[in-house]
Amino acid sequence: MKKNITKLLIGTITEKEIIELRDWLENPKNRTILESYVRDYHDLNLTTLKSNLDEAYNKVSRQIDKKEKPVKTLFPNWTKYAAAIVILFGLGFLFQQGFFSLQDHKFPVPQETFITLELDNGTIQTIDVNGTKEVRDSEGNVVGDQNQNQISYSQANQKEELVYNTLTIPNGKKFQIELSDGTLVHLNAGSSLKYPINFLSKEPRQVFLSGEAYFNVARNELSPFIVNVDQLDVKVLGTEFNVSAYTEDISIDVVLVKGAVILGKMRKSEEEVIRLSPGQKGSYGYDSRDILVSAVNTDLYTSWMQGQLVFRNLTFNQILAKLERHYNIEIENMNTDLGQEVFNASFNNVKIEEVLSFFNDAHKIDYEIKNNKIIIK
Repeated sequence: MKKNITKLLIGTITEKEIIELRDWLENPKNRTILESYVRDYHDLNLTTLKSNLDEAYNKVSRQIDKKEKPVKTLFPNWTKYAAAIVILFGLGFLFQQGFFSLQDHKFPVPQETFITLELDNGTIQTIDVNGTKEVRDSEGNVVGDQNQNQISYSQANQKEELVYNTLTIPNGKKFQIELSDGTLVHLNAGSSLKYPINFLSKEPRQVFLSGEAYFNVARNELSPFIVNVDQLDVKVLGTEFNVSAYTEDISIDVVLVKGAVILGKMRKSEEEVIRLSPGQKGSYGYDSRDILVSAVNTDLYTSWMQGQLVFRNLTFNQILAKLERHYNIEIENMNTDLGQEVFNASFNNVKIEEVLSFFNDAHKIDYEIKNNKIIIK
């Protein structure tokens, strides 16, 4: 049922699903679940709505009654907080039904970009995600295969020295790579991974990440797996974890899903080590150079692999940076105060115009399209 809640919020729910959701909400316990879910996943800084709460609620109610849609009896008259939820849900439903049209803009067309593979000799190849081909090293030897959106390396042609390739994923795309040891890596938009085409026997398996990736590491007790991100090393034997290390962010975030992770960094010529347990996030601050550990819902940090956008306690400027990477578009924010305001939100496989329209409807965020760029006023 949580899927229906999300679909209602972003305006993709059907009338059949609305009726199912309404019946589910007849149970008071489910109403509590709804409030908690919206607060944790979809809370778009509801305090900004409180001053005009009654006016907005009446506006939504009048529009729904006018169109005589089933949603008009979806929510009982709960608390003031629940009324704010009604506003957000009502706006999403009205958007779906066409009551609030998108601004008359021609949205930016993303520039054509390509996934690239750089060989050890500097040769750069482009990757066609719609095709298949053999992956060869700089000497022409076959070292793996590319099948659409994944490259898989093999243990063939084992070398005595490390030979590195670098895979670079542009904005607007995602890709997967299976390393020679069987480790599977999901790379997010705007990321790159430097890795050896074969790991050396009984030596640490080290790769270098910029951006964001989810690692499902093949276990090998004789060869620990190390992800190097800036001044932080993430060391494991066999586990699943997500690393986000974009240079424009304020921290490197490591979220452990399964297994165990050791975070190590150099501090005054000594290595500081922090161990994470499943369900924990370790954040290394670029400015403070400290590692803070907190308990998190890991789904929030891995949902990008399913194409979802989840923003938790992020400033509007940070959200815009993620939107630029996700959609491969350029956004300029002229509203400096808005840029520092903190929001929470999530969207499930929607177009950029729907994201902007939602922010615009809920928070009166205005924008225009100029020279193939989105400008926030």
